[in-house]
Amino acid sequence: MVLILVVLVLAACSSPPDPPPDTRPLGNVTATPRECDLISANAIKIATGLNDYRAYGTKMDMGRKFASCSVREKGGSDSSLGLMIEVFDPSPNDAEDLENTKLSTHGKDLLDELGLGFAARRKNAKDKTIAFVYGWTPDYKRLLTVNIIEHAPGRDSLADATEFFRQLKPLLLDKPK
Repeated sequence: MVLILVVLVLAACSSPPDPPPDTRPLGNVTATPRECDLISANAIKIATGLNDYRAYGTKMDMGRKFASCSVREKGGSDSSLGLMIEVFDPSPNDAEDLENTKLSTHGKDLLDELGLGFAARRKNAKDKTIAFVYGWTPDYKRLLTVNIIEHAPGRDSLADATEFFRQLKPLLLDKPK
């Protein structure tokens, strides 16, 4: 009887098991249906874990250049942000700013085939972990950022942010003006 009570107490005190890994590929991150005229709704759902969300995008000019896409839980506040992709042209950061951010976040350089940039994790003001990738042009004039709040059970958000970056870079960063 005592043994049963000890087992029950230990079971009640232990943390829940980690969710199984979610290894579904994001697929084509620009496939239809799209949010913000560019980002695949399916890829958003997989990477963020949000099924009921709102996406907000901005256009920079009448030429309809993509500037940003923010995804939030439907009815949520700023703390319910799931994904944010932004293109800065011109970049607000110079080489020193980017290097300092990389150092302060313990960022890891992107693979050579992805170009200049780094991937890292940081905590936001609400103590939620954000996986992010920053990549830029060789002249530091254009910057592409991908940020994913880590709350999709079993997902590797840093790998997802890197995959978004890999697929979006040729469209948003390498694209000639």
